[in-house]
Amino acid sequence: MRRSPTRRPLTALAAVATLTLLSSCTTGGQEAAGGTTATVTIDAPNSMDPRKALALPDFQLARLSYDTLVRRDDGGLVPGLAATWKATPSRVDFTLREGATCADGTAITARIVSDSINSFVKNGEASTLAAIFGGTRPTATADGASTVVVETDAPWAELAQAFSVAATGIVCPKGLADDKALAGGPVDGSASGPYTLTSFEKGVRYVYTLRDDYTTWPKWRTKLDGTPPKTVEYLVAPDPSATANMVMSGDLDLARIMPDSRTRFDGSPDVTLTSYPFGTFFLVFNERKGSPFADRAKRAAVARAVDRKALNQSALDGTGALGVTLANPGNTCVPKTNDSLIGQDPEAAARALDGVKIRILGAQVIGSGGAGNVYLQEVLRKAGAEVELDNVDIGTWVSKAFSQPNTWDMTIFPDLNFLGSLANTLPLFLGPDVLEGGPNLGGVNNTVTSDAFDQARADTDETSRCALYNKATDALIERADAVPLVTEQYIYAQREGFKVYMLGGSLDDHIFRITG
Repeated sequence: MRRSPTRRPLTALAAVATLTLLSSCTTGGQEAAGGTTATVTIDAPNSMDPRKALALPDFQLARLSYDTLVRRDDGGLVPGLAATWKATPSRVDFTLREGATCADGTAITARIVSDSINSFVKNGEASTLAAIFGGTRPTATADGASTVVVETDAPWAELAQAFSVAATGIVCPKGLADDKALAGGPVDGSASGPYTLTSFEKGVRYVYTLRDDYTTWPKWRTKLDGTPPKTVEYLVAPDPSATANMVMSGDLDLARIMPDSRTRFDGSPDVTLTSYPFGTFFLVFNERKGSPFADRAKRAAVARAVDRKALNQSALDGTGALGVTLANPGNTCVPKTNDSLIGQDPEAAARALDGVKIRILGAQVIGSGGAGNVYLQEVLRKAGAEVELDNVDIGTWVSKAFSQPNTWDMTIFPDLNFLGSLANTLPLFLGPDVLEGGPNLGGVNNTVTSDAFDQARADTDETSRCALYNKATDALIERADAVPLVTEQYIYAQREGFKVYMLGGSLDDHIFRITG
């Protein structure tokens, strides 16, 4: 899944615009304890239409205004718009909760929900659809006023969980009737969720107001402290240093900070830090003819050259969790250990890589300014390889990785697993090549992986399904088709009186509460 193209510092213009805004108006962060506004950082979104969600901020904004049928919590799914559900790999029957309404007061019926789902399948971003629906194309129908039936054209055992992702949020009829307006800003009556977008300055701030008539909060298992803010003011993040300053000065209540900013809050009585598992970094190789990594031995040599602890320190100031597979520890089916990992052996790596020409495509989200990519270049040079690094912004990385795969030999893939399952990552190594319009980024041909994944898709038993997903993933790791590296942490700075939750390993469900 794609990341935000603005994860690291914005342009000077955007940063200045944000700081100018803060100096000229009163923000929620300046309210006394007991206030009703939470001011939070976000990267610049691409679209405010949940169906077009592509990068993290798109998903975050969608979550405020558009309710999903189910939500993720520690221990599994909980009711969202759906009170109950019955799932098989090819069908889910959702029974809707009573009392749910659109922002204009229209009762949310099975017809409204099915129309929204079908519109998402028709109009959604291809990469988002493929990741959460496993390459299937669901069809939704209304069975009476309160039951929605979703069926797929092929088995997908994660089908129910797919409807916890913010991009599947239900858009009410007035929103579906005006696609262009929905993408660019608020459409009165389009929201099914608790907040409506009441004002915004594109690329600067987005203000959401809690609906007075909203009652259908998710049925969380986890006890949440505090109360929902009546106003959420998202400010587009300036550079990391300025973000930390704004939390310390009280101009921001909740903000993502980079690992190297943590020490600035040491001893602060007014700010606490909390971390959640977030993006997963792993190596992907171009295995097509002409690349050195068509050779399995050279891929394995790279795995032996890399010191994951050193990469973690270089890229994430040591805050990451060393990877054992291709998903983060909060995702389903992720093991605690893995014997399939290729061990470090610098001498063996040097024997295989001496004189090999390698082109690394690096995204600058791998640590500050792409520090993880620089580490990779240095360690492979130390092994004797001739290494060229193309260290680019995330937008350029996406374009080159998926549209120009023959311009690079290897990359650190920065994966955001919105589905929350080990299954989410596997299609990246399966099916048709990206050059043929498929999802297979590296041109991988691993029959053990494809066979195990196909079996898992239709398996209704979670234990055996997870075993198959792990068999599929371990086959990639053993052949060095992929090399697990590290899971980064999403580090929130929380000002006193404010709290944020990210439950069940969810990446897009940032739950804000005012506690003071």
